[in-house]
Amino acid sequence: MPFAPVRKQQISDLVFEQLRESIYRGELKIGERLPSERELAEIMRVSRSSIRKAISRLLDMGYVENRAGLGTFVRLPEARPPHDPFAYMMSPGQSSLDELMEVRIGLECQGVALAAERATEMDITYLELAFAEMHDWQPDQEKAKDADMRFHMGIAYATHNAVHVDLTRRFYDYMFHSINKLHSLLYEKNKNLGIIDQQHFKILDAIKCRDGESASRYMLQHITFLRGFLKEISTNN
Repeated sequence: MPFAPVRKQQISDLVFEQLRESIYRGELKIGERLPSERELAEIMRVSRSSIRKAISRLLDMGYVENRAGLGTFVRLPEARPPHDPFAYMMSPGQSSLDELMEVRIGLECQGVALAAERATEMDITYLELAFAEMHDWQPDQEKAKDADMRFHMGIAYATHNAVHVDLTRRFYDYMFHSINKLHSLLYEKNKNLGIIDQQHFKILDAIKCRDGESASRYMLQHITFLRGFLKEISTNN
């Protein structure tokens, strides 16, 4: 029979998933200090032992790091272990800009189709908020870029596939670190902002309509536009 035993989920697993979700969604930002064990235990109404186990898993998986005398912090992308093969392949000397964008097409076009099928009301509310912030913060390039990344990570999380979310998170960490200067140029032209706004709107609307095929098509159009712009800027520079 196509059934398997159901594993009872421990409290520490639930705590781990909630903390990891906050990191994925950008609610706990890179470089930000986590609340203390005591504070987290009080907020989540669980034992400090459960908090400790959850944080230990986050440490083992590289999501956070301990800083002596300061506490536990969400880990910076460039601070990941140097032997990490993913980090090595994503470095500018090993991967071309075009190769990175090709991978992004495969990852995000499939992901947004899954998101259209699986997104909860909370997922959609989060995407609407990130979309609104992208629009409102356009004069501030750094805030707009942050909201842009959270919009795309929100789509990844809406797949409810932990492997997909982790791959997308790590991909974004390294990709944006590698092409940060080029990506900043994207936000300097008002024409680009209008195009990106419209593309994001279409993607979000397709997710809300549960139309995975359209969502995937709009995502492809969006990434193709970004790919062309970044390629042109890279060539000119």
